[in-house]
Amino acid sequence: MKTITKIATALPALALLSACATTAPTTPETSTTTDTPATEQPSAAYDRMAPTPYTCTDDSMVMAKQSINKQQVMLNATLPAVEWDKQAIILNGQVNGEVASYTNNSNPEVVYAWHMKGNEAVLAMKWASGTEYNVTCRNSRDI
Repeated sequence: MKTITKIATALPALALLSACATTAPTTPETSTTTDTPATEQPSAAYDRMAPTPYTCTDDSMVMAKQSINKQQVMLNATLPAVEWDKQAIILNGQVNGEVASYTNNSNPEVVYAWHMKGNEAVLAMKWASGTEYNVTCRNSRDI
């Protein structure tokens, strides 16, 4: 009788565990309050190394991290000239020899470009109005 009582007591817990084990996981909904649009979310794998810091000619700072396959770069930029403070942006592109070129044109109001060669880089933006911003940056680890 004790065995039957134990089994009867354990059945609800087993049923609950079985139901949880067979429930398919769901993908969490993405927040609509992020600064980065969904079209700019990382689609490539990144290693765990720290991003490379760049110091720019107009006292701007850019942290850049290329994806493992070099087809995407994540930038975190502080650009006083355009009133950015740690603004994150993701650009897609490729490496050709020792030059890496990335762009992001998902925003109809502005196109972003990041080009790297050796220890130097250029960040460029062009707005739909024709206004442009360009800044030359240098790898801070080499200064």
